[in-house]
Amino acid sequence: MKSKKSLGQNFFVNKNLCNQIAEIIVKEDPDVIVEIGPGKGTFTSSVREIYKKEMILIEKDDFLTKELRMFMPDLKILNIDFLDWDFIELEKYKDNKILFWGSLPYNVSKPIIRKIVSSKYFLSTSYFIIQKEVAEKYISKDPNNNLLSIQTSIYASTKKLFDISPNSFNPKPKVNSSFISFTPKDGISENLKDEKFLNFLQNSFRQPRKTVRNNLHDITFKNESIVEELLNKRPQHLSLDDYSLLFSKVI
Repeated sequence: MKSKKSLGQNFFVNKNLCNQIAEIIVKEDPDVIVEIGPGKGTFTSSVREIYKKEMILIEKDDFLTKELRMFMPDLKILNIDFLDWDFIELEKYKDNKILFWGSLPYNVSKPIIRKIVSSKYFLSTSYFIIQKEVAEKYISKDPNNNLLSIQTSIYASTKKLFDISPNSFNPKPKVNSSFISFTPKDGISENLKDEKFLNFLQNSFRQPRKTVRNNLHDITFKNESIVEELLNKRPQHLSLDDYSLLFSKVI
């Protein structure tokens, strides 16, 4: 089957690496695995050889969904765009260990991951194959932070496990990929998930080469002397804790 560029399809063809990744996923011993974009079912087949619990597959492509349903009739397969999915099928698993996983289309990996890590169902380590350049942004720490790494660090700790050559895909992408994990954080402050704080973060990175003070020039802080040092730094030099402190001083 020919891949569809509009869906960002690059089918995985490295069977040995596929089996290695399947073993890493199954070692988490989840009660249910949600696979995003199973495509031709290459990873699904490897996982099913060693994992006998429940799986939910989310596949946007109509033709691939029909093929998957034909060859894997025992699995729940939803023909839907993951970004449109309301997670209703996960309600019955809300007290169980749900693992999200997928070799994600490069063009929508960030909104997919954001939807997962910010959801109430993100309670165990999840794994994804994404573009290497994007993976490097997720795992960045101060003094090389970025908006993506800071936003994600509210919900999860990230770790890049290894890189993947374009030769593992057909058609071959023009970039390298990475296998990356996201582990949920405990006791997340509701203040950090507040829309006002998220907007504050975005504004702080409005012009990354300028200081935080310049980016937040329209905001007044109480006891500014306490946070003056932070305000005079560039956005990438601040940690999530630094931004939380800054936000607490906004008048």
